[in-house]
Amino acid sequence: MKYIASSDNAKIKLIRSLGNKKARSENNMFLLEGERLVFSAPDGFLKEIYIAESAEKEFAENAAARFGDYTLISDRVFEKISDTVNAQGILALADIPAARRLDGKIICVADGVADPGNLGSVLRSAVAFGIYDIVAVNCADAYSPKAVRATMGGIYYANVVRTSYAGARDIIVNGGYETIVLDMSGENIYSYTPRGKIAVVTGNEAHGVSAEFKRLADKTLSIPMPGRAESLNAAVSASIAISWLSHNL
Repeated sequence: MKYIASSDNAKIKLIRSLGNKKARSENNMFLLEGERLVFSAPDGFLKEIYIAESAEKEFAENAAARFGDYTLISDRVFEKISDTVNAQGILALADIPAARRLDGKIICVADGVADPGNLGSVLRSAVAFGIYDIVAVNCADAYSPKAVRATMGGIYYANVVRTSYAGARDIIVNGGYETIVLDMSGENIYSYTPRGKIAVVTGNEAHGVSAEFKRLADKTLSIPMPGRAESLNAAVSASIAISWLSHNL
């Protein structure tokens, strides 16, 4: 067990930098914070475990048993590296996984989802319904601290492919996927039954699905809203659509 008491420590500087997208990309690492995220990680996923001094009694025994080792950090320094308002006193570092070949019957395409919390919620819902292939086009970073927290552990199982529209189009076309775009102008989703491999596209919170994906669409579907709200949150819309389509495929 190591101990860090200085904010000038190289590891502390690295952890602090991982709040920045450029640093995550350069180091190919991301940060996970909180008891649930850390202890729900699959074996071998996490690289390093860090525990605040005041949380040692709560987490140290389990961390040592599960991961073999951890680094203790003074509370003063831990406050500087925590990304949460009410820090639980435990965090970890992990490598950003390399994207794998897409092979699911359903892939989820996030088109310009700008809010990391929304993107994380999309990942969480997709993984919950057994959809592990996520194609992120011009989106928030799925490995930002806020997005990772919103996945509620789904980040461990999601195959996130970060690409351009052209790259996503190639994946969809070459993979033989039918492109399903979610848009308020579309047909009632509950009247549609998928019959083959599908790519479900959810769009930007303010502007919806981009013109490029609308042109690529084989089918445009909407979720009927008999109530008085004007629209659904992007993550909620994607979750409802994924649930229905995966159940009926």
